[in-house]
Amino acid sequence: MKHILLMRHAKSDWNSESLNDHERPLNKRGIQDAPKIATEIIKRGIIPELMLVSDAKRTQETWNLISPFFAGVQTKFDAELYLASPKIIQTKLEEVHHLVDTVLLLAHNPGITEAFYSLANVQIDNVPTAGVGCIRLYTDDFKTLKTCKKELVYFTYPKNL
Repeated sequence: MKHILLMRHAKSDWNSESLNDHERPLNKRGIQDAPKIATEIIKRGIIPELMLVSDAKRTQETWNLISPFFAGVQTKFDAELYLASPKIIQTKLEEVHHLVDTVLLLAHNPGITEAFYSLANVQIDNVPTAGVGCIRLYTDDFKTLKTCKKELVYFTYPKNL
């Protein structure tokens, strides 16, 4: 059995018009929400062994706030996850080594929202900032992601806590 945690970055700051989208940092609420979600992930007991993270500033800052909760977790920053489509997300997940049981992929909308449907046929209208969902895969290899049986274990976000 494998698990995928799909997470959207925490709330970002739109106040600085001089910054391009890739460079937008988190705002105060985002800084507060990220640790809350990390605590919730731990409480639910499915802990990532690997984190795949977009290279955008807001995803890296989200990672900085959640990674202390997951000591020793390997992290890969990936420019292709910046505004990635569900197809790119699927490809990145299928490349995860079979010895890893749980991966957290931290990226952006609309890709994260659409990935829930394309990967597991789970309809979520919009994954809010810092929202996270866990998908269980009934397989022993991420390469069979598209064809194996899947189920949503949970979906939550800061305002839901």
